[in-house]
Amino acid sequence: MTLTRRATTGLLASVAVSSSLVGCTAKEPLRVWAMGVEGEALGPFAREFERSHPGVTIRVQVLPWSAAHEKLLTAFAADNLPDIIALGNTWVSEFAALNALEPLNDRLKGSAIRFDHFFDGARNSVTLGDRILGVPWYVDTRLLFYRTDLLHQAGFDVPAVTWDRWDAQLAALSRDGRHGLLMPINEYEPLVALCLQSDASLLLDDDTRGGFRQAGIRDAFAYAASLYERGYAARLMHSEVTDYYSAFARGEYAFIITGPWNLGEFSRRLPAALQDKWATAPLPGPNGPGASSAGGVSMCVTRASRDKDLAFSFVEYMCNTQQQAEFYKATGDLPPDRDAWPMAQLMEDERTHAFFDQLTMARPVPKVPEWERIANEMTGALERVIRGQVGLDTALERLDAFAWNVLAKRRTLLARQRSFQKSGAA
Repeated sequence: MTLTRRATTGLLASVAVSSSLVGCTAKEPLRVWAMGVEGEALGPFAREFERSHPGVTIRVQVLPWSAAHEKLLTAFAADNLPDIIALGNTWVSEFAALNALEPLNDRLKGSAIRFDHFFDGARNSVTLGDRILGVPWYVDTRLLFYRTDLLHQAGFDVPAVTWDRWDAQLAALSRDGRHGLLMPINEYEPLVALCLQSDASLLLDDDTRGGFRQAGIRDAFAYAASLYERGYAARLMHSEVTDYYSAFARGEYAFIITGPWNLGEFSRRLPAALQDKWATAPLPGPNGPGASSAGGVSMCVTRASRDKDLAFSFVEYMCNTQQQAEFYKATGDLPPDRDAWPMAQLMEDERTHAFFDQLTMARPVPKVPEWERIANEMTGALERVIRGQVGLDTALERLDAFAWNVLAKRRTLLARQRSFQKSGAA
């Protein structure tokens, strides 16, 4: 059991959703690839779109998260990408680098999608330079899930909003063999969120080298390491966390950093006696409520699509304000359009309202194809510090060196682009 969304979906079979309308001139089917339970939930929406577009057939193929990335790259290599792909926001830059995605700037003008009403972090995640390469379909971020009763027993009314005050709460909750916080060491999202609370950038110089030795990033790493060193966070890896719902119910942890999919999971898995004893809150920061990462999935039209106008029509249909509210009701996925929240009655629930507050502070991670490799190495560096294998400064120096090597290709490509631009100007 892990705290990531992908682990909660399991392996899902590929399915196709289509309907043919008798007596209509049939277009070539529009192919849509989406992952996980959201892909499965597309079926009824696709059929409704078909009913309002006679002659159109939508074929939705659902990919398991565990195989999706390889499947997409294989399809690109074989020139067999579908018309629309639902991409995790951290993958958008990778497929942009492959020139696989159609810019949507012109199509968004005057469309039913109110792009400027979306959360800033979501919009920024799909905007590379001056190109908008997708439309956010649903969003997620990480914040605190916590036991209100345990916090009250420790003498606190609400979760802290600063690191110092959170330390005091965690110290009071980390006793008798228990830890105040569950934050698996090799889960990079919480560590990245702490780093995003700094004004410093994780990557520097057009994202061509690491910025991990900057003061703000170093402070975030030092704080994360201290949570384990002081016994506030359990020194556990993903594989060692077998059932954190039961552990949370037993009071082994008062805080868990996780995402919106667990709103439903906690409601289903926690005992009835605890349903009024858990809540959510934004992450604390160095000096006040802290930022978190802007995650989620966006719908992207591929350059390979033979009917880009129709493809965008389906994206527009799925991502307009009303439909975002309906998709939340069907799946529990949070809308990227702020205006969809009151429509879906999300502002009336304190647990979801905390996500709204966190999303207003969410920041995108670096938009480079190599980002996930670097983020995973961040947790490796943190683990080595926690285990006492290396000092913090040495770990960050090595992390910068790792990023330098991983980003070598990007530096070469950018250098070529600059050289080409100079020669063209001459």
